[in-house]
Amino acid sequence: MLAQKERRQFTRFRPKDGTMAVNRHALGPVTNISMGGLSFRYMGEDSTRTVSDILGIFLGSDDFLIEKIPTKVISDKLISYGSSFMRASTRQRSIQFTELTDSQRKNLKDFIDNKTVGVY
Repeated sequence: MLAQKERRQFTRFRPKDGTMAVNRHALGPVTNISMGGLSFRYMGEDSTRTVSDILGIFLGSDDFLIEKIPTKVISDKLISYGSSFMRASTRQRSIQFTELTDSQRKNLKDFIDNKTVGVY
């Protein structure tokens, strides 16, 4: 079996606990982040019909926020089905950052340098 070639351009990092991503459709914990994008888990329905979106990243314990980040959806995977009393499924969405402003890029670098806990 051939090994898959790594397509990511940037090293991924594990954010501090409590780092959240939010957009119009979902709110959930960030599982990994890089200068190129991030993955986060959320409860809800597959909304991959949304190809691009605006995202926010926040870490309340450190009073940190990056707003209005333009993104492109790369994947949206089912992690687990909802239960009989709770229909929402757990999903993981991977997104790519697009057209970051200089300020967003600086804040993202600061976040990765100071608010992550190691390589993913």
